[in-house]
Amino acid sequence: MENWLHGNLTVAANEKLTRFKEYAVSHPQLVQVDQILMRAIREPAGFAHVLVYGPSGVGKTTMIRQITKRLNGTSGTSLPGNLAQYPLLLLETRPPDGGAFNRADYYRTALKLLGEPFYERRMLVDIDSEQTWEKKGRGRTKTAQFNDSPELRQALEETITRRGVKAVILDEAQHLMKIGTGASAGKLLDQLDWIKSMTNVTGVLHILIGTYELLNLRNLSGQSSRRGLDIHFPRYLFQHEQDRQDFQGVLLALLKQVPLQVEIPVLMQNWCYFYERSVGCVGVLKDWLIRAVAAALHDGSDTLSLERLQDHAMTLAQCERMAVDAVEGEQKLDYMESRREHLWHLLQMGTGSTSSPPPGPNAVTAKELPVENTPKKTKQRKRQQEDTTQSVTSTASQETVVQATPKKRQSRKKTQPVPSPQIETSEETVCVVPKEQTEAIVIEPAPKKKSTRRVGERKPKRDPVGS
Repeated sequence: MENWLHGNLTVAANEKLTRFKEYAVSHPQLVQVDQILMRAIREPAGFAHVLVYGPSGVGKTTMIRQITKRLNGTSGTSLPGNLAQYPLLLLETRPPDGGAFNRADYYRTALKLLGEPFYERRMLVDIDSEQTWEKKGRGRTKTAQFNDSPELRQALEETITRRGVKAVILDEAQHLMKIGTGASAGKLLDQLDWIKSMTNVTGVLHILIGTYELLNLRNLSGQSSRRGLDIHFPRYLFQHEQDRQDFQGVLLALLKQVPLQVEIPVLMQNWCYFYERSVGCVGVLKDWLIRAVAAALHDGSDTLSLERLQDHAMTLAQCERMAVDAVEGEQKLDYMESRREHLWHLLQMGTGSTSSPPPGPNAVTAKELPVENTPKKTKQRKRQQEDTTQSVTSTASQETVVQATPKKRQSRKKTQPVPSPQIETSEETVCVVPKEQTEAIVIEPAPKKKSTRRVGERKPKRDPVGS
């Protein structure tokens, strides 16, 4: 069986492949995320959980394993009873067999990794047994009765405290979002409340590692926002000059570690092809090189050529699907960053004071904003001013009543001559404009109205004036 697994690999070739697989290249994105995460582990400062998210294959799992190996290997402190100390507890949240995440399975896995497959409750109970001591309820199976056992949770919390655990790392944490369907389905906020409760009891920070699906766990409530730290582990973007240089540096460092003869200048000239088939993710690039090196060693070749690398590259369909997921997650983050103006509105910042808050790193200044012409609004303002000038208030001596311009005036053509202003008197309305206000007030003439003369009434022109 061993010969079949290794094929015709010699011991030396197998060791070379193992060393190349264990090699972890250090690059700027990894170093930055590592530093932020180490600060949170040393001093959580009120944080109950940390969300580390990024595209698939960016190198999150490799980073976490390196941190766990580094901290657990250098602890060197002994606990009472000769117990081994675990500063970091690394778990992988497995997808549930049913519709909802099984917390009891999480408790069992954690207890086994801490070296305590039993816990005390008047007697030793194997955590893998199917025994239950809860009352059988109507319609509840054994799995449902033991799904959220408080005894298992209490045993894990005591073990975590006793073993000196500083942080619990949950890899593939997007499986926590499996909350079931139907009437028995939970809420995403319940998962964060469960983690926060365990942190309050044990004082241990929980670190959730996953894809951009973890963005749905952000800001579910004000309390969860305050108790959570978000860390983005991005890929290298082709449109940024610095990212292109960093990606070429990562590719060069990996090619130098290949245990075969490599024409590095020729491969470096095709770095765009490596970026295309890795979507800018270092983890995808490393796995691709491992497949090509292993195939070359099994075939007995001592050279890693570009043709062999092309044979083991991902297909265009796979790269396209990965690129779509990565871009969608990045767009969600960009949208969240653009919500700063909405925050100002909620806090009423800038409404009562002359000074405005300082702009963010991606904010656009007022000089950069385009000025739009508003001809429609100016027309409306002119019409409002014309209407206001046609209404004259009463003076101390005389009252002036000015008839408003009817709506029919809007349909009049501009080419028609404007009639001279006339003052009409009748029994109902009197239009009198004093001489003092004729210079200041501009009154537009009203359109000609029908005669209000009574039937049989003689025209005033036929009566001589002063007779």
